[in-house]
Amino acid sequence: MTPIKRPLAAAGAAVLLGLSLTACGGSDYPTDASEKEFCGGFEDIFKVITTIKGEEPTESEWKKVQKAYGDLGDIGTPEKISDAERNGFEVMVDTVTGLDYDEAKKSFGSKDGDDSIPGVSKDDEKDVTKFTEYAQKTCADQFGG
Repeated sequence: MTPIKRPLAAAGAAVLLGLSLTACGGSDYPTDASEKEFCGGFEDIFKVITTIKGEEPTESEWKKVQKAYGDLGDIGTPEKISDAERNGFEVMVDTVTGLDYDEAKKSFGSKDGDDSIPGVSKDDEKDVTKFTEYAQKTCADQFGG
């Protein structure tokens, strides 16, 4: 599996998170999204990710991925998310929306099989994992899981 799709698939087909990118920092994303809105944001990301035609996204496809993650950031998270899960959400949204294509392209080609997120602390990587697990569980019904 290619480097970009390996981390995407690691979160499950419904969530498709974990791009190997560099995080940009904190945010003021909403904390009162309904589960339906939140999971709808993931459905939109899933739709965009599944339209990537090649092994890695083109610049146009990357912009669509960024928009989908930006839209998820605008939706925010439900209130009952833990602090660690919320941090993982912020790291993912900030990471994807914060990199231009040329910067992001450098991370797409990691041929060493390393699924770590360059530039992100191990603690933040653990939070990203907690967040993807939360999202999978929360959105399982919406994605037929």
